[in-house]
Parts: sequence; structure tokens; C-alpha cells
Amino acid sequence: MTDSVRNLMLVIAYDGRNYHGWQRQADGIETVQLRVEDALRHVLRHPLTIQGCSRTDAGVHAQGQVVSVKTGNSAIPAEGLRRALNSRLPADIVVRSVRDVPLSFNASGNACGKTYRYRIYTAPTRPVELAGQVYCYGRRLDAEKMRQAAARLTGRHDFAAFASAGEERENTVRTIFSCTISDVGDEVEIWVRGDGFLYNMVRNIAGTLVEVGRGHWPVSRIDDILAGCDRVLAGPTAPPDGLTLMCVHYPPDAFYEDNKNE
Repeated sequence: MTDSVRNLMLVIAYDGRNYHGWQRQADGIETVQLRVEDALRHVLRHPLTIQGCSRTDAGVHAQGQVVSVKTGNSAIPAEGLRRALNSRLPADIVVRSVRDVPLSFNASGNACGKTYRYRIYTAPTRPVELAGQVYCYGRRLDAEKMRQAAARLTGRHDFAAFASAGEERENTVRTIFSCTISDVGDEVEIWVRGDGFLYNMVRNIAGTLVEVGRGHWPVSRIDDILAGCDRVLAGPTAPPDGLTLMCVHYPPDAFYEDNKNE
């Protein structure tokens, strides 16, 4: 790379209902990455592949997906690029910000954590205006018991029991910095922040906490699930509708010029 090369960091929000997830797939399959790359190629006028931080599944949303991309185009300032991209993207994808970052920055490799939110709608009547944005459970949940169970998930544990069958990583130990429950009106929200997540981990946590909230399992069941490291011990995988990647966390030195983590 030469001094004229720029490395750009984009923060992207999207409604995942119309896409087969984030990651580019076979030709003809609609994904968010496909749409963003196509817009970038049109504006920057050269072939490229973006590096996304999180491979969200079909139907999962984002408020703070982060990608990085290198370009030799130095003519377009970051804010101008943001506006140009948004004029080319569909209404359910928006670039929230663009900034120049060191060439060493990598959206995935430099990330030190992520925060997800999972929304559960508990009223018996489905909210048409929130279709595809919440898990319509339709029954009341005991938020206090869910809160107690969520607290037992915090810390460093082997989360093998919360990983779905498609998980390919051998190391299933992760740290959950916080797992909190908010109960407002007809919604229960689960907020989870961790240093990394396994395949379907947050949706499996949500499905497990729902089992506690509906009174099917005691709060102490969480300890048994973690100790057992067996997927069959945990609750069902909650639907993708309620899940949103809220933000990706980076250490301050990820944005220093002398950072060497490629």
C-alpha cells in the first residue's frame, strides 16, 4: 500500500427483514454486504471487498454494524462519501458515519466487544407497526426472574450450551460484561455486552431467559446450563426478528497510526 491509500471505517444501520443476512453469498442472494459493496464500487469506482465486524443472520437488524475498506480514491471527503453512498442504498440500509482510520485498522480484527439488544413483545395482540422488529411472544413474562437469571450469565464462562450446531470455532469460552433486562410497557428487552459471541448465542440466551420468565425453569437453571456445556440443556433459539446489533466496541489504540493488528 502507498501513502495515497485510505482506510475507511463505516458505521451502518439496517433492517434485516429483506436480506439473507449480512455476508455476501451466491449470485442472486440478497445480502446487506452485497448492497453496500455495490454502492461503494459505484461511488469509489474500483473493485473492492469490505471487512464487516459481525455476520448477522437473516432477519437480524443492526444499528451499529462496522466495516472497513481500503481505497485509493482520495478525492471524496468522508462526509461526501456518506451522502453519496446513502443516495445509492435502499431505504432499509443507511451509512450513519464514515471516517478515515489508520491503514492497520480492521473492523473485525480490532474489535474488543459488541452489544446486542433483543426485544420481546408480551401483549396478546401483535403490534403491526413493529412487525419484524420484535419477537411477538404474546404472554407476560416475569422480568425480575429474567433479571436474576441474566446476572448469572455475566463473567467468563464456557458458553458451549448457548452455541447452535453451525458453530465452527473450537474455543467456546467468552466473557459477558453485562446482561441486563428492561421491562417497559408491553416490551421486555435483553441487553448483552460481551467480548465475542458464538453462533446464535444471543438468540439462545434470549430463548433461555424466556423459559425462566414464563416460569418453566428456575433462575438456578442457568448455572446447570453453563456447567453442562450441552446445547440440549438451554432454551430454544429465539426468532431473529427481535435481535439488533447495537454497537461494536474498539480499544482507543485501534485508531492510532502505530497500531499493528492487521
